[in-house]
Amino acid sequence: MNSTPAQIAIAKLIELAETGEIDPWDVQVIEIIDRFLKELPEKADLAQSGQTFLWASMLVLLKANSLTEPEVDTIESLEPETELELATRNPRVAVSLEKHLRRRTSAPPLRQRRVTLTELITQIRELEAKFTEKTRVKRSKTSAKVKAQLITQLAHQENLTEIANSLGEFLDSHKEFELTCLQLEELLILFNSQDRVGVFWALLLLSAESKVELIQEQFYQDLTIKPIYP
Repeated sequence: MNSTPAQIAIAKLIELAETGEIDPWDVQVIEIIDRFLKELPEKADLAQSGQTFLWASMLVLLKANSLTEPEVDTIESLEPETELELATRNPRVAVSLEKHLRRRTSAPPLRQRRVTLTELITQIRELEAKFTEKTRVKRSKTSAKVKAQLITQLAHQENLTEIANSLGEFLDSHKEFELTCLQLEELLILFNSQDRVGVFWALLLLSAESKVELIQEQFYQDLTIKPIYP
């Protein structure tokens, strides 16, 4: 049984963790994705590479979601009136206060919540499940559409066969047509049919069976039908 891309990726992650190449408690998702993309064969088919990039984008989203809000400064800010009063009384407090305010006005860097190997594997399995389900639904819809087309074509073919049989019987019952030729418009009136396309295809079938001869001197000109009797 062939392994799925997700199973291959998970096995590779476990191998990297066992060899110490990645920290299972702090997986660098972006680096791992970059590594997998570099190892992707140059002649990989479109489906494989497309699925890889899809997973990569979802895992990048996981990494982005791991960014946490900046920590709140543990030093409680003083009320403006209190700060000013302390600064006036004690110069040392003024210097300390200045440093505190300078530090407080600068935005601290974002911290990252660590992504563990377990979380990454869980995410890959969830992505595989979603991808498989979407593929199954798409194939089901495509299969249903193809079946409908086949049924329609079959019904159309059966209808054309019926028209050809009816037209053949009609011509057989009118032996007088042997001495003359019929125009398509004339035949439609005599055959009491308004299905110009259906009758035309029926004539082609009868022509293939050597039951009628179709004559057209020039393209897009009138079609002349000459019945052939045994």
